[in-house]
Amino acid sequence: THFAASLLTGVAVTLAMQPFDFTAVRLMNQNVASSGAGSLYSSPMDCIMKTIRSEGVRGVYKGTLANYLRFGPYCILTFVVLEQMRTAWDRWLL
Repeated sequence: THFAASLLTGVAVTLAMQPFDFTAVRLMNQNVASSGAGSLYSSPMDCIMKTIRSEGVRGVYKGTLANYLRFGPYCILTFVVLEQMRTAWDRWLL
């Protein structure tokens, strides 16, 4: 049950964080004008709005699978190991 809960937690966290990760990548990869300002986006909100206008809401979720493949195993290992450690702790101290 901890494994399944960890899988669902990984999906929820990935879906919640994807717009922020997507925006950060787009902002970091844009060309910079000679003035130091970004040539495509002026702010994170500008990036999200322009992406939604041109690619739709699904455009903000590009790369979600790759992000989950990065974060999913971390989430699974963290929560499963945490629960095993709690169980061991309770056995030794109680």
